[in-house]
Amino acid sequence: MRICHIGMNHKSTPLELRERLAVPADRITETLHALLAHEPIREAALLSTCNRVEITLVTHNPEEAIAVAHRWFAAKAGIELDAILPHLYAHTTEDAVLHLFRVASGLDSLVLGEPQILGQVKASYEHALAAESAGHILHRLYQSTFSAAKRARSETSIGRQSVNVSSCAVELAKSIFGDLNDKTIMLLGAGEMAELAARHLFANGCKNIMVANRTLARAETLAAEFSGHAMTMKSLPDFLDAADVVISSTSATNYVLMPDMINQALDKRGGDPMLLLDIAVPRDIDPRIDRIDGAYLFDVDDLQQVVDGNRSQREQESLVALELLKEESAHFLHWLKSLESVPLIRAIQQITDTARHEELARAQHYLKGFDAEQLKAVERFSQSLTKRLLHPTMSALKHLPEDIEGDMLMGAAHILFGTKSCKLGLQASKEHPRDKIHARTTG
Repeated sequence: MRICHIGMNHKSTPLELRERLAVPADRITETLHALLAHEPIREAALLSTCNRVEITLVTHNPEEAIAVAHRWFAAKAGIELDAILPHLYAHTTEDAVLHLFRVASGLDSLVLGEPQILGQVKASYEHALAAESAGHILHRLYQSTFSAAKRARSETSIGRQSVNVSSCAVELAKSIFGDLNDKTIMLLGAGEMAELAARHLFANGCKNIMVANRTLARAETLAAEFSGHAMTMKSLPDFLDAADVVISSTSATNYVLMPDMINQALDKRGGDPMLLLDIAVPRDIDPRIDRIDGAYLFDVDDLQQVVDGNRSQREQESLVALELLKEESAHFLHWLKSLESVPLIRAIQQITDTARHEELARAQHYLKGFDAEQLKAVERFSQSLTKRLLHPTMSALKHLPEDIEGDMLMGAAHILFGTKSCKLGLQASKEHPRDKIHARTTG
């Protein structure tokens, strides 16, 4: 079995395309089941954040599995396959595992070392568990991923300074306004990103915080923590003009701020400008607002200028963290390869041991004059000879390279020892998520 990792991120894909590919949490199970409906795909997980959409697959046919994922990305974006391919990357086994480890550790993030991505990777694993699309291999892969990320963060200073997209948005507001003490901040959304932004704002002296959310109860909970004012989205037009800075991070699939709303707010402000920071994907704020005089709009890709200013020290630590991740990746890959070689090794041992006993039985009439000690010596000799003859084969199977050479060695061993019946290994002995879902939908 092979692991494939197919996706796109902030480095490969513009924001306009990323927001079309984003998968809402309530559609992830449906997406995973659709992927598992394809024969080459045995297990699947999906990660969708503001800066990336990535699919992790377990498959016996990497080329076909990657092709399935490519077609899914094209269909989701609503464009031709040839148009989406330049924005996608695809990794198999060693590269796939290391890439997932890097993502979970924050080494592949817009903000190098940001800690929120680990929680998002954990959420993607939990979605796969809930969808029953994660089997034995993905279970082990994600446990190894969390362990690798923890080690990278604890043994290096890659995540020592709390940095994330929300904090960069606050830094950008400070760079424009300077002191935020007398500024009124409007948070659109009351989720994790909004809470992080509120904490950074409060720490930087901002005491005037308003929270607008689809449900009032969640807005009130967040606003109360910072002595702020809560409202529903429906009330937003009545209070928008009071905001000097708007930071938006809702999970809405359509724009929540339109040009007419900003024009009305600016008229009430009597010419005072507004800073709008859209850190949601899909975007919350209509990009046409950036053309309005007095409105200054920045999205997640615009935050790159803030990120670059804090990156150099983290890049040094990321090199140290990467070496740790490579060690953890090697441990997982050794386990993965053992899933294929261990059943084969056991089968060969059983075949050769059976043959050894059969030959000893045939030789019994030559051993009639042997006493008990001599018979034990013959038994030990037969065991030692068999072990010595098998040693090169067993050593090679225990240390198979994770490439075409390893597959060829496995295939040769199956043919030479006549062990075709155990070739499926884990597949033959364990039900896979795809089979379970297929049985449920057809039964």
